[in-house]
Amino acid sequence: MKKIKFTFFFSWSIAFLLITIIGFIPTFLMRPLFRESSLPIYLIVHGILMLIWFSGYFIQNLLVAKGKLLDHRNFGIFWFLLAILMALGNLNVVLNIANEVATGEPTYFGKVRTYENSGGLVIGNLYITVFSSMFILLAYLKRLKPKAHKRAIFGASFLLLTPAFDRFIRPFGLPEIFQYVGSFIIPISLVVYEILRNRKIHPMTVLVLAVTALMIPVLMSIMNNDLYIKNIIEFLG
Repeated sequence: MKKIKFTFFFSWSIAFLLITIIGFIPTFLMRPLFRESSLPIYLIVHGILMLIWFSGYFIQNLLVAKGKLLDHRNFGIFWFLLAILMALGNLNVVLNIANEVATGEPTYFGKVRTYENSGGLVIGNLYITVFSSMFILLAYLKRLKPKAHKRAIFGASFLLLTPAFDRFIRPFGLPEIFQYVGSFIIPISLVVYEILRNRKIHPMTVLVLAVTALMIPVLMSIMNNDLYIKNIIEFLG
Protein backbone atom coordinates (compact mmCIF):
# COMPACT_ATOMS: atom_id res chain seq x y z
CA MET A 1 0.00 0.00 0.00
CA LYS A 2 1.47 3.31 -1.12
CA LYS A 3 1.93 6.05 1.46
CA ILE A 4 -0.30 9.09 1.01
CA LYS A 5 1.55 12.38 0.47
CA PHE A 6 -0.33 15.27 2.03
CA THR A 7 0.46 17.84 -0.62
CA PHE A 8 -0.89 21.39 -0.76
CA PHE A 9 -3.66 20.54 -3.23
CA PHE A 10 -4.65 17.28 -1.53
CA SER A 11 -4.90 19.02 1.85
CA TRP A 12 -7.13 21.73 0.42
CA SER A 13 -9.32 19.13 -1.32
CA ILE A 14 -10.05 17.65 2.14
CA ALA A 15 -10.85 21.10 3.54
CA PHE A 16 -13.07 21.97 0.56
CA LEU A 17 -15.11 18.78 0.99
CA LEU A 18 -15.49 19.29 4.75
CA ILE A 19 -16.54 22.93 4.32
CA THR A 20 -19.16 21.89 1.76
CA ILE A 21 -20.58 19.08 3.90
CA ILE A 22 -20.70 21.15 7.10
CA GLY A 23 -22.23 24.10 5.25
CA PHE A 24 -24.85 21.88 3.62
CA ILE A 25 -25.99 20.10 6.81
CA PRO A 26 -28.56 22.71 7.93
CA THR A 27 -29.53 23.94 4.46
CA PHE A 28 -29.51 20.75 2.37
CA LEU A 29 -28.40 17.42 3.87
CA MET A 30 -30.52 17.66 7.04
CA ARG A 31 -32.76 20.54 6.02
CA PRO A 32 -36.02 19.19 7.58
CA LEU A 33 -34.39 19.46 11.01
CA PHE A 34 -33.40 23.11 10.53
CA ARG A 35 -35.82 24.59 7.97
CA GLU A 36 -39.57 24.41 7.46
CA SER A 37 -39.44 25.09 3.72
CA SER A 38 -38.35 22.52 1.15
CA LEU A 39 -35.97 23.28 -1.71
CA PRO A 40 -37.02 23.60 -5.36
CA ILE A 41 -35.68 21.08 -7.85
CA TYR A 42 -33.08 23.43 -9.32
CA LEU A 43 -31.43 23.90 -5.91
CA ILE A 44 -31.61 20.18 -5.09
CA VAL A 45 -29.82 19.38 -8.36
CA HIS A 46 -27.29 22.14 -7.62
CA GLY A 47 -26.64 20.76 -4.12
CA ILE A 48 -26.14 17.22 -5.41
CA LEU A 49 -23.74 18.39 -8.11
CA MET A 50 -21.77 20.44 -5.58
CA LEU A 51 -21.34 17.43 -3.29
CA ILE A 52 -20.32 15.20 -6.19
CA TRP A 53 -17.88 17.85 -7.46
CA PHE A 54 -16.02 18.27 -4.19
CA SER A 55 -16.11 14.54 -3.53
CA GLY A 56 -14.61 14.03 -6.98
CA TYR A 57 -12.05 16.76 -6.38
CA PHE A 58 -10.99 14.99 -3.19
CA ILE A 59 -10.84 11.56 -4.87
CA GLN A 60 -8.81 12.86 -7.81
CA ASN A 61 -6.32 14.51 -5.45
CA LEU A 62 -6.23 11.35 -3.34
CA LEU A 63 -5.24 9.32 -6.40
CA VAL A 64 -2.41 11.76 -7.09
CA ALA A 65 -1.38 11.67 -3.42
CA LYS A 66 -1.17 7.87 -3.67
CA GLY A 67 0.85 8.09 -6.87
CA LYS A 68 -1.94 6.55 -8.97
CA LEU A 69 -1.56 9.00 -11.83
CA LEU A 70 -2.88 6.59 -14.47
CA ASP A 71 -6.15 6.13 -12.56
CA HIS A 72 -6.31 9.90 -12.12
CA ARG A 73 -6.04 10.41 -15.88
CA ASN A 74 -8.50 7.61 -16.66
CA PHE A 75 -11.14 9.30 -14.51
CA GLY A 76 -10.47 12.55 -16.37
CA ILE A 77 -13.28 12.10 -18.90
CA PHE A 78 -15.86 11.62 -16.13
CA TRP A 79 -14.41 14.64 -14.33
CA PHE A 80 -14.80 16.76 -17.47
CA LEU A 81 -18.42 15.62 -17.99
CA LEU A 82 -19.14 16.44 -14.36
CA ALA A 83 -17.57 19.87 -14.89
CA ILE A 84 -19.98 20.54 -17.76
CA LEU A 85 -22.92 19.51 -15.59
CA MET A 86 -21.64 21.77 -12.80
CA ALA A 87 -21.44 24.76 -15.13
CA LEU A 88 -24.94 24.11 -16.47
CA GLY A 89 -26.29 23.55 -12.96
CA ASN A 90 -24.82 26.83 -11.72
CA LEU A 91 -26.17 28.70 -14.73
CA ASN A 92 -29.58 27.16 -14.11
CA VAL A 93 -29.54 28.50 -10.53
CA VAL A 94 -28.65 31.99 -11.79
CA LEU A 95 -31.44 31.90 -14.39
CA ASN A 96 -34.04 30.68 -11.90
CA ILE A 97 -33.18 33.31 -9.28
CA ALA A 98 -33.14 36.02 -11.95
CA ASN A 99 -36.58 34.85 -13.11
CA GLU A 100 -37.89 34.98 -9.54
CA VAL A 101 -36.64 38.57 -9.22
CA ALA A 102 -37.98 39.65 -12.60
CA THR A 103 -41.45 38.11 -12.11
CA GLY A 104 -41.84 38.98 -8.42
CA GLU A 105 -43.37 35.59 -7.65
CA PRO A 106 -43.07 34.25 -4.07
CA THR A 107 -40.08 31.93 -3.61
CA TYR A 108 -39.84 28.53 -1.95
CA PHE A 109 -39.16 30.23 1.40
CA GLY A 110 -42.26 32.41 1.14
CA LYS A 111 -40.65 35.78 0.44
CA VAL A 112 -40.47 37.81 -2.76
CA ARG A 113 -37.06 38.36 -4.34
CA THR A 114 -36.41 41.95 -5.39
CA TYR A 115 -33.61 43.78 -7.16
CA GLU A 116 -32.57 45.15 -3.79
CA ASN A 117 -32.47 41.92 -1.76
CA SER A 118 -31.42 39.47 -4.47
CA GLY A 119 -29.67 41.51 -7.17
CA GLY A 120 -26.29 40.92 -5.58
CA LEU A 121 -27.04 37.18 -5.33
CA VAL A 122 -27.69 36.98 -9.07
CA ILE A 123 -24.63 39.03 -10.06
CA GLY A 124 -22.35 37.24 -7.59
CA ASN A 125 -23.40 33.79 -8.73
CA LEU A 126 -23.11 34.85 -12.36
CA TYR A 127 -19.51 35.98 -11.74
CA ILE A 128 -18.70 32.68 -10.02
CA THR A 129 -20.35 30.66 -12.81
CA VAL A 130 -18.53 32.47 -15.62
CA PHE A 131 -15.05 32.35 -14.10
CA SER A 132 -15.28 28.88 -12.59
CA SER A 133 -16.33 27.63 -16.04
CA MET A 134 -13.36 29.51 -17.54
CA PHE A 135 -10.96 27.76 -15.15
CA ILE A 136 -12.58 24.39 -15.87
CA LEU A 137 -12.04 24.96 -19.60
CA LEU A 138 -8.42 25.99 -18.98
CA ALA A 139 -7.89 22.88 -16.84
CA TYR A 140 -9.12 20.72 -19.72
CA LEU A 141 -6.96 22.51 -22.27
CA LYS A 142 -3.94 22.19 -19.92
CA ARG A 143 -4.66 18.57 -18.92
CA LEU A 144 -1.24 17.46 -20.21
CA LYS A 145 0.53 20.18 -18.20
CA PRO A 146 0.06 19.14 -14.54
CA LYS A 147 1.17 22.40 -12.93
CA ALA A 148 -1.26 24.55 -14.91
CA HIS A 149 -3.99 21.89 -14.80
CA LYS A 150 -4.15 21.48 -11.02
CA ARG A 151 -3.99 25.23 -10.42
CA ALA A 152 -6.88 25.82 -12.83
CA ILE A 153 -8.97 23.13 -11.12
CA PHE A 154 -8.03 24.65 -7.75
CA GLY A 155 -9.20 28.07 -8.97
CA ALA A 156 -12.50 26.67 -10.23
CA SER A 157 -13.11 24.76 -6.99
CA PHE A 158 -12.26 27.78 -4.86
CA LEU A 159 -14.81 29.92 -6.72
CA LEU A 160 -17.47 27.22 -6.48
CA LEU A 161 -16.78 26.95 -2.75
CA THR A 162 -17.43 30.65 -2.08
CA PRO A 163 -21.24 30.37 -1.56
CA ALA A 164 -20.76 27.19 0.50
CA PHE A 165 -18.22 28.98 2.71
CA ASP A 166 -20.96 31.44 3.64
CA ARG A 167 -23.13 28.55 4.85
CA PHE A 168 -20.14 26.98 6.59
CA ILE A 169 -19.59 29.94 8.96
CA ARG A 170 -23.26 30.34 9.93
CA PRO A 171 -23.46 27.40 12.42
CA PHE A 172 -20.45 28.84 14.26
CA GLY A 173 -22.09 32.25 14.63
CA LEU A 174 -19.08 33.99 13.11
CA PRO A 175 -19.37 37.55 11.72
CA GLU A 176 -19.93 37.90 7.97
CA ILE A 177 -16.42 39.29 7.57
CA PHE A 178 -15.10 35.75 8.06
CA GLN A 179 -16.65 34.80 4.72
CA TYR A 180 -14.49 37.35 2.91
CA VAL A 181 -11.40 36.63 5.00
CA GLY A 182 -11.77 32.91 4.37
CA SER A 183 -12.37 33.44 0.68
CA PHE A 184 -9.19 35.47 0.26
CA ILE A 185 -7.03 33.26 2.48
CA ILE A 186 -7.49 30.34 0.10
CA PRO A 187 -5.98 31.91 -3.07
CA ILE A 188 -3.38 33.78 -0.99
CA SER A 189 -2.27 30.45 0.48
CA LEU A 190 -1.61 29.29 -3.08
CA VAL A 191 0.67 32.28 -3.66
CA VAL A 192 2.53 31.59 -0.41
CA TYR A 193 2.89 27.94 -1.42
CA GLU A 194 4.31 28.96 -4.79
CA ILE A 195 6.88 31.31 -3.26
CA LEU A 196 8.02 28.85 -0.59
CA ARG A 197 8.19 25.85 -2.91
CA ASN A 198 9.08 27.25 -6.33
CA ARG A 199 10.44 30.75 -5.57
CA LYS A 200 8.16 32.03 -8.32
CA ILE A 201 4.45 32.30 -9.05
CA HIS A 202 2.88 30.21 -11.82
CA PRO A 203 0.92 32.23 -14.45
CA MET A 204 -2.25 30.25 -13.64
CA THR A 205 -1.91 31.26 -10.01
CA VAL A 206 -1.65 34.90 -11.08
CA LEU A 207 -4.90 34.47 -13.00
CA VAL A 208 -6.63 32.87 -9.98
CA LEU A 209 -5.48 35.75 -7.79
CA ALA A 210 -6.58 38.35 -10.36
CA VAL A 211 -10.08 36.88 -10.63
CA THR A 212 -10.30 36.84 -6.83
CA ALA A 213 -9.03 40.41 -6.43
CA LEU A 214 -11.43 41.73 -9.07
CA MET A 215 -14.48 39.94 -7.68
CA ILE A 216 -15.55 42.53 -5.10
CA PRO A 217 -14.71 45.67 -7.18
CA VAL A 218 -16.56 44.29 -10.22
CA LEU A 219 -19.59 43.19 -8.21
CA MET A 220 -19.76 46.47 -6.29
CA SER A 221 -19.50 48.56 -9.46
CA ILE A 222 -22.45 46.68 -10.94
CA MET A 223 -24.50 46.59 -7.72
CA ASN A 224 -24.10 50.36 -7.27
CA ASN A 225 -25.76 50.92 -10.63
CA ASP A 226 -29.48 50.07 -10.50
CA LEU A 227 -29.79 50.20 -14.28
CA TYR A 228 -27.03 47.61 -14.76
CA ILE A 229 -28.60 45.24 -12.25
CA LYS A 230 -32.07 45.59 -13.73
CA ASN A 231 -30.89 45.07 -17.33
CA ILE A 232 -28.78 42.02 -16.45
CA ILE A 233 -31.53 40.38 -14.39
CA GLU A 234 -34.22 41.06 -16.96
CA PHE A 235 -31.95 39.61 -19.68
CA LEU A 236 -31.30 36.48 -17.63
CA GLY A 237 -34.85 36.15 -16.36
